[in-house]
Order: sequence, then C-alpha cells, then structure tokens
Amino acid sequence: MRCQRQGCVHLNRMLKPLAAEKWDYGKAAHLLNRAGFGGPPGEIEALLALGPEKAVDRLVDDEAVPDLTPAPEWTKPDPERARQLAGAQRLSPEERQKLQREEQQRQRDRLVELQGWWLQRMAYGPRPLREKMVLFWHGHFATSFEKVRDATLMWRQNEMFRRLATGNWLELLIETAKDPAMLIWLDQAQSRKERPNENFAREVMEVFALGEGEYTENDVAEGARALTGWTYDRAAQRFANRPAWHDAGKKVIFGKEGNFDGEDFLELIVSRPAAGRFITRKLWRFFAGTEPSEELVGALASLFRRSGNEFKPLLRAMFCSEEFYSPAVRRNQVKSPTQWLVGSVRMLERELPPAAVCAAMTRSLGQDLFAPPNAKGWDEGVGW
Repeated sequence: MRCQRQGCVHLNRMLKPLAAEKWDYGKAAHLLNRAGFGGPPGEIEALLALGPEKAVDRLVDDEAVPDLTPAPEWTKPDPERARQLAGAQRLSPEERQKLQREEQQRQRDRLVELQGWWLQRMAYGPRPLREKMVLFWHGHFATSFEKVRDATLMWRQNEMFRRLATGNWLELLIETAKDPAMLIWLDQAQSRKERPNENFAREVMEVFALGEGEYTENDVAEGARALTGWTYDRAAQRFANRPAWHDAGKKVIFGKEGNFDGEDFLELIVSRPAAGRFITRKLWRFFAGTEPSEELVGALASLFRRSGNEFKPLLRAMFCSEEFYSPAVRRNQVKSPTQWLVGSVRMLERELPPAAVCAAMTRSLGQDLFAPPNAKGWDEGVGW
C-alpha cells in the first residue's frame, strides 16, 4: 500500500495542469509555437480567449476540422504508365535506359512537388498539431526517397502518418511496419523463412519502439522470424502477406513462447514497460525541447499506459501541464529548418516561396524532407 501511495503522490506532483489565472498571451503563443508552427497575433489572441484547457482541446481535437487540401494529381492510378514500366524488359537496352532515365526524372520532379505540397499544409493548413505530429513521425520512422525511389509511396506514407498522427501507438506501429515505403527502405520485402531480415526487427525495437539495451539478440532473431512473409506487391503497389514465406514455428520473444506472427511481435514490443518510456520521452523532447527528468518520464509513461497507449490523452496532459510552460522550456528550443521556415512564414503572414526554392533552402540547411540521412532521422534541438 505504501508503494501505491507513493505512486499517487509521484503522479500528482508531475503534470499538474496550468491554472487558468496563469494563462496569458505569452503562454498562448508558446502553445501555438510548440504544438504547431506559431502564427500571427490574431491566432494567438483566439487561443488566449479560450483559456488553457480549451485552447489545447482546439488543437488536439481536430477531427471535425475539414481538410480541403487536394492530393497531388500524380497520386491517382496511372495504368498506362504502369504498363509501360511493366513491359520494360521487352524493350531494347537503349530504349530501356531511356525509359528508366525518364522515370527517374519524373520521380525527382514529383518529389519536389511533394515537398512543396507538404510545406503548404504545414504553413496554411487548419490542423497545425496534426501536421506537427506528421513531421515528428516522419523523423521517427525515417524513410528516404533516395532508396524508395517512388514519390507516390512517400506520399502514401505521409498520409498514413496524418491519419494516425494522434491515435493509438500499436495501430500506428503495425501500419508503419506494413507500409510499402518502409518495407522497401529496410529491405523487409525480401524477408522469407529461409532468410529472415534481422535488420528490420532490430530497427523496430531499437529505433522505433524500445531503444538500445532493451532487447536481446535472440529477440532480434525470433522477431525476424515472426515478420517473415510481410512484403511489398510491386504490381499492386501495396502490402502483401505471403503465408508460404512465413515461418510458422514456435518462437521465444521477451521470454514468451508462441507461434507469433508480425502483429504479435509488435504487440509484444508495445507491451514492454520500456516502450512507453521511450516514445513519451521522445515526444517531450520534440515538443518541449528539453531533456525530461526521470520523474517526468515516469509520469508521462504511466499516463500513456493507463490510456491504452493513446496519444491524445498524453498530448493533452503535456500541453496543459505546468512543466510545459516552465522557464526552462519557454524560448529554449532550437528549431529545425522546416519549423523555422514554416514558422517564419506563418508569423509574418507571407507566402511560401515556390516548391523548388523551399526544397533547396531546407536541403541546404540540412533537412531534406522525404530524404532523412539515415534510419534514425534528423538530430533535434542543439543538433541543428
């Protein structure tokens, strides 16, 4: 009983909601800057008038806000182009090389358009927190066009992050692990029971969900077996599960035995205590810009676990907490190039430069959207 009482005191001491009488223009601006990309005085005044709790609700509860941004025209199916590419082997070597060069340039042009399309959403879209979360997930589940080589697949992943941005952790992890761009990026598309892809299983645990030191080499090997059969159907351009490729034998993962498949493996990962601490710590760093204390991480992870690993309650508690508005957090974040560009445009109420100019600008500053440097994504904070 003594431990339970200590736990209650611990949780009550952390994440205490900011009192309404402490809410002011500066804190409203801070919320809009961190939970979104900042904005002009009129938007800040609107949040100020709501008070802290309702201001956070407006940003977090955005499902009813219409999203009228059309998808790029080239994301629609193009059967004729698909037939041309499928028939490339019947062409002469010279014709095949010409077709490949044309397709590579086409994809490069689409990538620049896609970068501009997303920057427009961040700068002018009506759901700033959702776009900020998409940026977080893009860096967390880092996937690069440089290997995927398909702008449509990168757009689909971006849209998946948008749809699940503030939802359930396990659902997002499963959808991401089945995402065609991710399957190509981490070579899971070639994983079969005869040759399991241990790299994918390792990255999921170390980079995406648990962190270093929270798994064994046996967990890697057995997790890779569980994931066999998950691949990418290039003709249909979607995820495929090949039962004939799957290792259906018994596996031992985190000390538990069973005929685990890919979803079972991911569920076992999310059930680990380290999983909640890992993702809540990273979210705090992203939004607050500071290293959280172990006490704060414990409170965030406990809240996250009790909510069923749902992100909305976690984000709401973070943005309403006194810790989020402390002097150590306010005016103490080094912005990424994308945040800096979008924030400047929003604050000054100016138009974004053309897509090619924006792409060149963020690339020269070290953040080439849809092309993170490695599987760990970009550094944050002082790393910039």
